[in-house]
Amino acid sequence: MLRIDWKKLVSGAFPPALLIAAILGAMLWHQHDSLEKVAERDRGTQMRLVGSLLGSSFDQAAKFSLSLAESFARNPQIREAAAAGDRARLEALAEDAYQYLNRQASVQIFGFHSPDLRYLLRMHRPDQYGDDISSFRAMVVAANRLRRAQTGVEIGVAGIGIRGVAPVEQAGELVGTWEAGLDIRPLLDLVKTSTNTEIAVVAAHSLSGVPLDPKLPAVGDLTIMASTNDSLFSSFLRAYPTKPLRDIEIATRRFDGRAYGVMAQPLVDFSGRLIGLTLVLKEEPNADWRRLMTELWVIALCGGIIAFVGFLVLARKRRQAA
Repeated sequence: MLRIDWKKLVSGAFPPALLIAAILGAMLWHQHDSLEKVAERDRGTQMRLVGSLLGSSFDQAAKFSLSLAESFARNPQIREAAAAGDRARLEALAEDAYQYLNRQASVQIFGFHSPDLRYLLRMHRPDQYGDDISSFRAMVVAANRLRRAQTGVEIGVAGIGIRGVAPVEQAGELVGTWEAGLDIRPLLDLVKTSTNTEIAVVAAHSLSGVPLDPKLPAVGDLTIMASTNDSLFSSFLRAYPTKPLRDIEIATRRFDGRAYGVMAQPLVDFSGRLIGLTLVLKEEPNADWRRLMTELWVIALCGGIIAFVGFLVLARKRRQAA
């Protein structure tokens, strides 16, 4: 009767099976590493695309707001009323246009400043006028002193907006400046819809130079001026304290039980001064990724087991033939 030495069979089959399992494991590790690099590269590309789209939207909004300000600044009736300091006349001339632009184009800010840098007319807040804005409205100050139109992001009494300020002249003399400003939130919502990302515009109190609205969500020195999801960004800033930087940063972060691709890019005002940052969050497809990696490692384990059994059978047949 043929007696089988199972210890020798197992010891003979185990090394080649282990070698095959190791080769499969090495191949899967390499595949995992390659997929990680591809995912990181794709994440960076997608985030930069969102940043470019957001920047393009801001630029177009800035051009639109400036065109509105300049069109009113060049209106002969506006010039005459501005030269006379006739606030009631200015309000009557701007009323219909402001109501339409506010509904149809998210024009949030619309008004006139006198040459002594006082807000003579706020169509968005008609009962608030005559206040000195020289200490916190740098864009208006620049347009007034340089007698040249200004446009870009700025923080004011009404919050953050993309604004255009144009000088109003009559008979060669500066009689004031006209301002138009767009609400940022609809722009963020538009980019979110097209890219499936969450976006926030965050101002740093220490950099803004003006008091920020205490009703807005804040974490430390940072205040969320506008976002597509206030609670999400509040959670992120609490979990990962962030500082405004001049460089774009792209990374992955995990909080509230989910992983996100994150991009932080500098937020600058019309003069190029750093005042905060823009944050972009995109949820990572963790469930699909984990399932794929689990399947690959199960394949490696099954491959090792099958190789071991196969070599065990081959070794037994060889011993029987001998």
